[in-house]
Amino acid sequence: MAPALDQIILSSTEKDNGLADRNTFATRVAGMGADPEKKALLANVTKRIDYSPKFGTELHGIKLSELTEQQSDELAALIAERGVVFFRNQSDFDLKEHVKLGSRWGPLHVHPLVPHTTENPEVIVLDSRLSPPGRYNTNNSWHSDVSFEPYPSSFSILKFDEIPEAGGDTVWSDGYQLYDSLSPSIQAFLEGLTATHTSDIFRVFQASTGRKTFGKLNDSSHPVVRTNPVTGWKSIFTNSVFTREIDNVTAQESKWILDYLNDVISKRLDYQVRFRWEKDSVAIWDNRSSFHTGVPDFKPYFRRGLRVTVSGEKPYFDKEASTTQAKVFAKVSEAIVAKQEAAENAKQETIEKASATIA
Repeated sequence: MAPALDQIILSSTEKDNGLADRNTFATRVAGMGADPEKKALLANVTKRIDYSPKFGTELHGIKLSELTEQQSDELAALIAERGVVFFRNQSDFDLKEHVKLGSRWGPLHVHPLVPHTTENPEVIVLDSRLSPPGRYNTNNSWHSDVSFEPYPSSFSILKFDEIPEAGGDTVWSDGYQLYDSLSPSIQAFLEGLTATHTSDIFRVFQASTGRKTFGKLNDSSHPVVRTNPVTGWKSIFTNSVFTREIDNVTAQESKWILDYLNDVISKRLDYQVRFRWEKDSVAIWDNRSSFHTGVPDFKPYFRRGLRVTVSGEKPYFDKEASTTQAKVFAKVSEAIVAKQEAAENAKQETIEKASATIA
């Protein structure tokens, strides 16, 4: 159950004006070294729905509140590969379990401005009732959570307990496929660049409302092409909300690069999956290699939920050790084609045997 209004902290006081300054980085990479087949996790799956061949998966039969350490590590690896993983019917995944799962993967991030619960400042409250007109809003704006931090988020875990009767979906886009879609020349060019990510959107909101922050509003520089440490795959790591500029190029060149990348993120439907929320649904995604946006189409209904954001490692690009999703998926694609061909051949053999029997 989501916290009552009197359990939500909207603005900083002297007691908690330095909470976000305690944010740190993960000392281990969750999912790295996990069983590639993820047997412990997938043994309990009763149904798996892949939203697209490369991106987005829904798992049935899993109770997030009952995961073992091994299963949670394999889940982290699966999320790094699939970008975002969805779960339904997680009524027992309460605030305590929410925090527990996130903490297994790394230190939990305290947001410098978004309202949080009194009990756990790491648990942010996403309640449309708390949103005054003109607030900062990352709905309808593609982003990777808290990319302005020196150690941005690895994973985010989101559960809504109040769903609008219509609208309110969330859409994710795949940073791996975005990188793979670029020509080799543009890939090589972007691999040599960094970009500045900022808290400017929150500074504007703070200036207009006077709301006090829970800590410093950071700006950070990160590589434009990032290596996901779990998969080793290359992903684009810029977004339209927090990336202010490409470093060491002209303002016009920066705008050209970011406009193009943001345009691809938002318009390439073949890189995207869309999730229709239900009560007690949970989405967990990898912020290092995916982007997401809420769809602000649910007025006059309300939407309310809780999110835990896991702090990750400092973003890096390793040219020598990195590979691409496309190269890895080429082998998977061959297996899928072979399976389909075998099924077609078996079907044809059955038809031929039946024809021979009739004859």
